[in-house]
Amino acid sequence: MKPESLAALVALATEPWGLDEPELHSRLAVAGVTDPASALRAIALAGLAREERRRWVPTPLGHEALREAHLLLASSQDPSPSPPGMEECPSVPWLTQVQTHWVEAVSLNYAVDAERLARLLPAPLVPEIHRGTAWVQVLMSSLRDMRPQGVSPLLGVCFYQVSYRAAVRYRNARGEWRRGGYFVRSETNDPVMRRVGNALDEFRFHEFGEAHMVMAREGELLTVAADPEAAFPGGRLVGVFDTRPQTHPPQGSVWTGLEDLHEPLVECYDALGVSGDFVYVLTIDRAPWNARFCTPVELYCEYFEEGPLAPGARLDSVLHLTECAYRWRPLRRERHTVEP
Repeated sequence: MKPESLAALVALATEPWGLDEPELHSRLAVAGVTDPASALRAIALAGLAREERRRWVPTPLGHEALREAHLLLASSQDPSPSPPGMEECPSVPWLTQVQTHWVEAVSLNYAVDAERLARLLPAPLVPEIHRGTAWVQVLMSSLRDMRPQGVSPLLGVCFYQVSYRAAVRYRNARGEWRRGGYFVRSETNDPVMRRVGNALDEFRFHEFGEAHMVMAREGELLTVAADPEAAFPGGRLVGVFDTRPQTHPPQGSVWTGLEDLHEPLVECYDALGVSGDFVYVLTIDRAPWNARFCTPVELYCEYFEEGPLAPGARLDSVLHLTECAYRWRPLRRERHTVEP
């Protein structure tokens, strides 16, 4: 369908009683259609619209064409499309298709040694290399009203979470590369959310830990802290950040600006897990991060200073963001072994 025809159908479909011809021409002209009369003739000849009582309305065939166009547009803009052979497999659909808001979050972007990171990854996941190094982001966030989609926010759960997301990729059974994030470590301060997460297929690829956490603001200063329970050692985190937005990365960063790191580190919507011959993909549909560089005043992150990625881990930059809505899609999976 030509863009002009699609524009004419959309204009008609937005009015329950249709449009008369002059009004349709006027709307199409405002939309930039240079020959509205030709656009109307085209959809009429194709059986997509008809005139009823001097008003034009879409036909059933026209409504079907609009639905098909919508699916094509959604597919073309999908940051995490499903290739052939990928299947949905949510463990508890009504529970796992959740929505929430990040009230406030910081992303600590660490450049790490690729060989050290590779030891923490299950095959077939391998580190994704950007600017000559592998990457792990520590995402500490305050989550508001997490709940199944369609449920009132009054029934949602508010809690803190910290996750250590490695930038990875894998080759699927068709030989195609797909990128995503793998959580090498995670904690939450809510014991119920921890038990639920560890019981779901979506998170059975790593164990959620439990920690005492706080995020506190005083003016422009944001203090964050995570103190894991004794059963989950190695994840102490304390930081104070000046959240006044910075337009440029800190000195020593490998990135030239926000746009430079956006695709490698921010535009990552898939959380990956591995079990048997399958890679499991949990996709988050979210609003834009609208993140800005901020300045660490004090920072201690035990995982990178004394943990499996030390020595050699280097803090490259810190991002700060507020008010970001997101929701989960149903869990999907695809084979990663090459079939004969």
